[in-house]
Parts: sequence; C-alpha cells; structure tokens
Amino acid sequence: MARTKPSRKAALPGGMSDQELEVQVESEANQYIPFSLEEVSLDFCVIGPNKNSPGDVDVLIAASRREKVQDREGLAEAAGLKAVIVDIESNAARLAAGRVIEALPNQGKDAVVALFEIGALTTSMQVMRNDEVLYDRDQAFGGSQLTQLIVRQYGFSAEEAEAKKRNGELPEDYASTVLRPFVESTAQEIGRALQFFFTSTPYNRVDHILLAGGSAPLPGLTEAVTQHTGFASITVNPFDGMEIGNGFRLKKMVREAPSYLTSCGLAMRRFQE
Repeated sequence: MARTKPSRKAALPGGMSDQELEVQVESEANQYIPFSLEEVSLDFCVIGPNKNSPGDVDVLIAASRREKVQDREGLAEAAGLKAVIVDIESNAARLAAGRVIEALPNQGKDAVVALFEIGALTTSMQVMRNDEVLYDRDQAFGGSQLTQLIVRQYGFSAEEAEAKKRNGELPEDYASTVLRPFVESTAQEIGRALQFFFTSTPYNRVDHILLAGGSAPLPGLTEAVTQHTGFASITVNPFDGMEIGNGFRLKKMVREAPSYLTSCGLAMRRFQE
C-alpha cells in the first residue's frame, strides 16, 4: 500500500455515466491542480447526494504527482511487496480513527470529533461527525520544532537531538526549560485551529479532540489541550482492541502507537476490498 494527497470534495451533477463523470472530474481537477494532468495520478469516488443541491452528488477527487506514486510503489517492491492500493493520507487516518470514535460514549454517534495528527512539519486537522468530514486543514507546526528547540538549548546536532528526544536521554532541565513551553505552544496552536473551524462553519464546539502523530504522547500535551480548549482530549492508540502477534516489542509499540494512525488505516483497507 501507499499513500497520497491532496484531495478535494466537489459537487457534480448526478445521473452521469462513469465516463461522463470522469470527464467532469478532470475538468474540475484542472481548476486546483497546479500542474499538468498528464503528470498526475487522479482518481475519484462518489460519496453520496449533495445536501444543499438536490440532483447533485458529492465526489471526492484525489490527485498526486505520478512520480510520487511511483516512488512509493518502488519502495514497496524493494521490500518484496506489491502495492495494491494507493490511498489518500487523510482517508487512511480517518479510517483508523473510526475505531477510536466507536469506543466513545454512545459509539460516537452524532459527536463532533476533531482529529489532530501532529507530524514533523505539519499538523493535519479533520473535524468529523457521523462519518462526514465537516472541515479539514493543515497547520504549519509539528514535532520538528521541538527538535530545533533542543538543538538550540543544548548544542546537539539535529540527529542527536531527535534520538535523545525519542529515547528520553535529555538533561534534567529539559522538561521545564524546553518541553513545557513547546507543549503549551502546541496546545495554543490547536486552540487557534479550532477557532478557524468555528468561524468557518455553523459549529461552535467539538465533543472530543483526538491527538495522533509523533508528538501526541508528549507528557502533559493532552491535559494542556483540554485546558486551553475546554474540550475533552485523548491520545489515540489505533491498536486498541487488536490482537497483537508475537515478536512485537509491546512497550515500544504502545509508546509510539499514535504515530501509526495513518499506517494502521492503510493496513485496514485490505479488509474493505
């Protein structure tokens, strides 16, 4: 499996044949893809009727540079695997998060859930309700900023800082001098991202915040997000409720579980085909 993005939802006339829909999708894609369609791997799926325009359907359009898809296919082949599905990163994360949402009170029915996947450079935000994506946005903050702070504070190389951060081998004043300010800053960024959602939609609250990605397990982050936003927050473990096979380093897997949300969603696709 491989992953790709970006994606875009478009409202198109209903009742078209697959061939007509494909032509319409290409026309729509031309409006937001900044390079030639000949360089692009493009796909789409019909989500369902458009709520605001009777007779139209919502179509999810996904596109990626063809060379990026081929690179991922090449990596799979080098590992002795064959990529059978190329999925959208946000779709995969949402699929895995669905299991977490089902474990919420009332199985998450009618709950407005904000998912933040904190990557190295970018944090992806998706707000969902009953399998519908209400809002999605990428924010320019992530875990690499913590690594940079460690480099500046202690004079480590970037590689040393990253390794020491992961292994918990930092000086005694790290928690108070570096970690706590970063956690507070991240919580504030999440709060600002939610404000963008509230001002862009009819919604003024969320019921749950899910934190995923490499920085999600940082000590104090869940509590700081809850305090800054006023909404209940949890760190995601996509492996909850799964049977774990022999040969896995369980402690390491649990510690790094939030990093594997998208990977877990990609793996789950095999059960949908």
